[in-house]
Amino acid sequence: MPLCPVTPDSPPLTEAQEGLWYAQALDPANPILNTGQYLELLGPLDRDAMAAAVARTIAESPALSLRFADPGNGPRQAGGLPPMLGFADLTVQPEPEAQALAQMRADSRRPLQLDRDPAAAFTLFVIAPDRHFLYERIHHLAIDGYGMVLVTNRIAEHYAALTGQGPAPVPFGPLSLAAEEDAAYRQSPRRAVDRDWWHRALADLPEAAGPAPGRAVSGHDFLRDSRTLPQSLLARLSAQAQACGLGWPDMLNALAGAYLARWTGGEAVIGLPFMARMGRKIAQVPCMAMNVLPHRLQIDEDAALPEWLAHQSRRMAQGRRHGLYRSELLRRELGLVGGTRRLYGPIVNVQPFDRAPEFPGLTVRLHILGAGAVDDLTLTFRGDPQGMVFEVDANPALYTPAEVQGHGDRLVAFLTAALEAESLAEVPTASPAEIAEAQARAQATHRPLPDTTLTALIRAQLAATPNAPAIRCGDRVLRFADLDRRSAALAHRLQAMGAGPDRIVAVAMERSADLPIALLACLRAGAAYLPLDPAHPPQRIARILDQARPVAVLTTPDLAPLFAPDAPLLCPAAWPRDGEPRGEPAPGDLAYVIFTSGSTGEPKGVAIDHRAIVNRLLWMQAHYGIDASDRILQKTPATFDVSVWEFFLPMIAGAELVMAPPGAHRDPAAIARLIRDHAITTCHFVPSMLSAFLASPASEGLAMRRVFCSGEELTADQRDRFHDRIRAELHNLYGPTEAAVDVSYWPADAQDRSNPVPIGWPVWNTALSVLDDRMRPVPPGLAGNLYLGGVQLARGYLGRDDLTAERFVQGPGGRLYATGDLARLRPDGAVIYLGRSDHQVKIRGLRIELGEIEAAIMATGLAREAVVIAREDHAGDKRLVAYVVPAAGAAWRPGLLAERLAASLPAYMLPAAEIALEALPVTANGKLDRKALPAPEFQALGRAAQTATERLLAGLFARILHLPEPAPAEADFFALGGDSLSAVRLAQQIEAATGRDPGLGTIFEHPVLAHLAVALDGGRAGDDGLGPLILLADGDTTRAPLFLIHPAGGLAWGYRGLARRIAAGRRVWGLQHPGLDPARPMPASLSALAQDYAARIAGQVPAGPVHLAGWSVGGILAQEIAAILAEGGRLPGVVALLDSYPAEVWRDEPEPDPVTALRALLAIAGHDPDAHPELDTRDAVMAFLRAGDTALGALPPPVLDGVVRSVIDTNRLIRQHRHRSYPGTVTHYRAARDHAERGLTPTLWQPHVAALEVVDLPFLHAQMTSPEAVALIAPDLIRRLEQG
Repeated sequence: MPLCPVTPDSPPLTEAQEGLWYAQALDPANPILNTGQYLELLGPLDRDAMAAAVARTIAESPALSLRFADPGNGPRQAGGLPPMLGFADLTVQPEPEAQALAQMRADSRRPLQLDRDPAAAFTLFVIAPDRHFLYERIHHLAIDGYGMVLVTNRIAEHYAALTGQGPAPVPFGPLSLAAEEDAAYRQSPRRAVDRDWWHRALADLPEAAGPAPGRAVSGHDFLRDSRTLPQSLLARLSAQAQACGLGWPDMLNALAGAYLARWTGGEAVIGLPFMARMGRKIAQVPCMAMNVLPHRLQIDEDAALPEWLAHQSRRMAQGRRHGLYRSELLRRELGLVGGTRRLYGPIVNVQPFDRAPEFPGLTVRLHILGAGAVDDLTLTFRGDPQGMVFEVDANPALYTPAEVQGHGDRLVAFLTAALEAESLAEVPTASPAEIAEAQARAQATHRPLPDTTLTALIRAQLAATPNAPAIRCGDRVLRFADLDRRSAALAHRLQAMGAGPDRIVAVAMERSADLPIALLACLRAGAAYLPLDPAHPPQRIARILDQARPVAVLTTPDLAPLFAPDAPLLCPAAWPRDGEPRGEPAPGDLAYVIFTSGSTGEPKGVAIDHRAIVNRLLWMQAHYGIDASDRILQKTPATFDVSVWEFFLPMIAGAELVMAPPGAHRDPAAIARLIRDHAITTCHFVPSMLSAFLASPASEGLAMRRVFCSGEELTADQRDRFHDRIRAELHNLYGPTEAAVDVSYWPADAQDRSNPVPIGWPVWNTALSVLDDRMRPVPPGLAGNLYLGGVQLARGYLGRDDLTAERFVQGPGGRLYATGDLARLRPDGAVIYLGRSDHQVKIRGLRIELGEIEAAIMATGLAREAVVIAREDHAGDKRLVAYVVPAAGAAWRPGLLAERLAASLPAYMLPAAEIALEALPVTANGKLDRKALPAPEFQALGRAAQTATERLLAGLFARILHLPEPAPAEADFFALGGDSLSAVRLAQQIEAATGRDPGLGTIFEHPVLAHLAVALDGGRAGDDGLGPLILLADGDTTRAPLFLIHPAGGLAWGYRGLARRIAAGRRVWGLQHPGLDPARPMPASLSALAQDYAARIAGQVPAGPVHLAGWSVGGILAQEIAAILAEGGRLPGVVALLDSYPAEVWRDEPEPDPVTALRALLAIAGHDPDAHPELDTRDAVMAFLRAGDTALGALPPPVLDGVVRSVIDTNRLIRQHRHRSYPGTVTHYRAARDHAERGLTPTLWQPHVAALEVVDLPFLHAQMTSPEAVALIAPDLIRRLEQG
């Protein structure tokens, strides 16, 4: 094994290399940064000349021989033994090409030992006498894409010279030029100018996202779809570029970005690779120099395309002028480090320079194997309008191979259409092939139907089986002959009252044997029936009747008070026993009208004709084989359109209709009893009711032929629980009232593993169209608006032409109904329901489909049911809330759902609160009642404030925390969202209202409103939070407490977030510098300070274990306190250092002056001091802190003086400190994104501790107490504390 050539004196990495170093260091086993390609060489190859050409290129390209390591003072690089050309003759092997490709892939997938392996490798494979592969693999730390081109072309140039067919090339510049250019830029004023420009350009940056949800973190491999672009497209691209006066690469960037923006709500932040070489000394030096620039792009669909493209090109040019400023730095400075936060989404990489090199006498083809990390999608265009290869590389954790190919096909079609269009509005996202497939699926639903009516179908069955049982209600059974006679007689009477075509008869009856007679009589009279819910208020019923103007109302005497005295009521006792109706309705006549809630609160009547419901019922009868042997349970209220098939399908199939007693649809045990007692074969559940039914012991072991679900989303958990308990087919149906009950179906059988469960495919003679906001078809995978077409559409809304015109529109393929639902197509054409469009929200500039989050919750296995809503507690603060019914047997606990979701959802889609319920509330129809969902956890509940002090605090809590009403007495200030800053403001407002300073420590120690009121009233106030020991969070006093030691500024307030996460399990105390009090002398040494803290800990907890942790200086003190306690025979439990390093590394640091100390406050407040060199005075620092809403910015001047005093003195003491040895284990939480230039590593603690455990976190030092860092630290620290 060769020795590592890197020493502490080796050159440091350039800024261009640092980000890649840390990316690799965070996942050393990941080979994704191995960039590779091979040249396919056809013709007579001079192998000796090739070997010499490669050797000469390696010799003049020192980057290829680099090794990388961190010798203790930060990552550095040094040259080692150069790579040598490997040789493999495979001509006698079976399938030599496959073997060569396998060997290349194996090498590319092997993680390098960067400290020992050369950065590059070359191998020449002999496939046949006149066919060779030249394989090149170079780690991205050593070279970028353009550098790879330089190396490859240089091999060709040397080969030409060695074979006498070209001149010797001019040598490359020295690699040292890269370091010189890097150092010059770091020190130049241009760097600050560039940084400021980017900060302005990226203000209010939306969350970066790509076409697929999930964590965009590069894995070990990627998927690829590669193709050669059609020459016709390239010719058009070149012509349009000339006509617009634009560069064709910028046009490709912009159009590819427009395609990506279609997937993220019309706005995208894409990454554009920037060579960072032109006009610089490194232009012709093989090295790593490239940057990736974020480009924010908004689609203007109606703008003239040349103007929009020119605007994008100008903005790209502006970005390139400032393109030397590293995107890694921007990500840190904009707080986009950690979790799933990104600076940009997919990358669009146009490489005009990346073409196959020219070798004399040979035909050469270039094959790219890998070009670095693939977090999301990378769209690469290699070549120029004379010939171009287009590659789609994708993260396999986010995309399937079919989806990758789909994006490739679609983007080519998008570019082709856009280059012919006047504006982007003309360009669909779906490809012509996808549009044709959708049209073919719609055509495939066509089935010829008899031009008949529901009435005629029922009459035929009445005549066919007169003696068969038609209706069973309790002990009462009606034969089809009875149904025929009684419905005919009532129809005759209704005709006498004015019933006929397009006239309405209202029906307000509880479930009974008379109800289906009444409904059928309305139809046989030629009229449409209008069901009324007797449970509705009389005022609502009156408004419906005023719109419908029925000729009669069929009801019962007990319900008569619901109607006006002059209403034309007809009760069963007055129904005639004989009579025959005249005439028949036509297929286009109304069959029924069902009123639904309107957005304005005024109910609207959906008018359905016979032709529509006939299609629906005949499809269901044929598709599911419903026949005379079936018994169908009728339990759905007649005002819910599912009841239509329950009532009438048995009547046209000769099946028996079993009527459930009134109210039974809400009683799972009663339903189960009916199913068993009457051998029910077919029934329906709204999914919410299905969940309750499955949870009932009475449902265990039931057997039926088939169960249908519709009315709301059927979850995968409900499907699986169904098959665990019940033997029956399960079918998921979908359809609004406006489309004759149901328009799609999905067999949710026991083998179905779909999650989410689709709503499926269209029924006969219907179309399901998923369109964007401009009525253009969308491709599979992209959310769109669901439109319905075909024979089942309603005539419209009764008497509301305005509403009808709004929702029934002309679109592709004719008349469509806009459902208001969001949906997505699967590749197989099945439709997935995503929720209501009014359930789509926009948070921090990004559109969020709540259905996506609900699906992710269900996929965790923690929930049986889930719904997510967006709540806006106060203006501008919209938060996501998840309501879940925990799955049986799930290890549910608060916070676990967020941890699981963090693995699959980006941070902006994580609910801010989660509420566990025993069941989701439902309406009378069994649908989810969103209005009944309880208040989220971040709104406190409890008794009202009573005393004067409680009422004062209740108002102040509400004012400071933006609560909708005064806080209750049990409200916890910090649980409601309070933090250190808001605690300072609370203390200030209490003092303003009472004339007494309550003290910040009092608020920390008594965050519950009632307790704080008692402290204020009892005269215990006055703790200013500056004492040496403060209670940060209360918890279980029987368990070992955690003591958090202050950083250099002396205050422990910044640990409040961490303390709140750990509290409940144990108490969390904060140790603060005694020098915050100007009257107290400063300690003589750091050891003396630690002795003082150890004594305070012993005084607070005289016996038993304690835990210690500290950030920065606090970690140094934690190690010293631990050593002191151990010497006294009391070994602590957990000792955790948050990015702390031992005293010896600071000894040579200059003593800080007051301004430097003040700038240290920026780090304490969570900012990067190096990012703000302009803050060089006390006033400037304080103005910045106050403007940034930090707790430090709200400090009174005397307190701030104490903080500055603490910073200066603590720095002095650290440089003098000599560590004791601690005979225990220390856990080091390392800020892995920082200290690149200083070489600070946790291993520096090894001389001072018995054992060291390291946890790397993707943050800067200044971010280690941020909410994002706490979210990662707290679960790990809690686990260690539990282990003790």
